[in-house]
Amino acid sequence: MTIIDRFATIFFSEKDSIAKAIIHSVAVEAGMVGLATAQIPGDRFVLGGMQIDMVQRLAKVYEKRLDRAGAVAIAKAALAMAIGPEAVNQVIKYVPGIGNIANMTVAGSITEAKRSH
Repeated sequence: MTIIDRFATIFFSEKDSIAKAIIHSVAVEAGMVGLATAQIPGDRFVLGGMQIDMVQRLAKVYEKRLDRAGAVAIAKAALAMAIGPEAVNQVIKYVPGIGNIANMTVAGSITEAKRSH
């Protein structure tokens, strides 16, 4: 994670650009985790940890103080908006192939959607 942050600060000078690089990279990582772990119960804990870390890294970019509890609250609020897609994903994620793609899509899109909050 810090490698991505380091590259973002090298290639981008504006805070918004650095933040976008962090969000996009975590969204891709979440998509890959979703693809690989579709049939494994509990993948949401891994994805949630990645998203909480992302929120904390974004706070650092913008030089805002955010403790772990605050990051968890933000991640939970964004996840609450994704209940519909997540519910559909839970039904089909156990079908090999289609489930993997669906889980990857939902994991990546939920992570990417967090940037608007």
